[in-house]
Amino acid sequence: MRFAKMAEPPRPPERGFRDCFDDLVERKGRELGAGWDGVPRRSRRAEAARRARVEMARRIAVRGGRRYAESTIARWAARNHWPPGVETFWLERWALIDRAGGIAALAELLGISAARIISWRDSRDPDAKLPARPQPKAPKGSRRIGVAVNGYATIGTTVILKPVPWKPGQEYQALTIDADSEILEAWYDGDEDLLMELLGPVIADQVISEWASASHHDVDYRVTEIYRFFPDVDE
Repeated sequence: MRFAKMAEPPRPPERGFRDCFDDLVERKGRELGAGWDGVPRRSRRAEAARRARVEMARRIAVRGGRRYAESTIARWAARNHWPPGVETFWLERWALIDRAGGIAALAELLGISAARIISWRDSRDPDAKLPARPQPKAPKGSRRIGVAVNGYATIGTTVILKPVPWKPGQEYQALTIDADSEILEAWYDGDEDLLMELLGPVIADQVISEWASASHHDVDYRVTEIYRFFPDVDE
């Protein structure tokens, strides 16, 4: 008698070169100066992508010994193809730094020196661990983050598809979180599923509950996509 094999649960997709490149594009977008204020989002994104291609070509040259054309970088990103001659762990380390906003920002987030971040980044050991966070000392206060997401808002028994922010031209929705919030850890770890799960209740409490139509109802928000995340909008 044959027994049917139980299907294995689907595994989360592995990160690829496209993810590393997108992390760099997001960072370059955040670094655009005041001269880009008021410029259409598409143009800002195009400039951020251009700068990301230049920087990615430089990084690959540092580790692989060959500098590729920007068009080649763009093609690899579009096809999610890892560059030849470069160990992927180098690119993933750089991507983690990009998500944090740079070496100084990551060092500040972890409470360690920039030199320790650089030492980890440049380690030839593929299993080198990011320097551990020191034990926190009862953090106080709060900080404001910025997000732009898609998701479903629930007001009473009504469920609607609603992006946040929803106003035309608004780049992000500011949210206030505790200084020791797990939201920052999820973002730093690149755990998008957990980040979406944690952002939902905060958006429901600080955004959806403020709607006039929600004044006499229970509210909820389920995030389905994150396309912008700013770890500190007060910097």
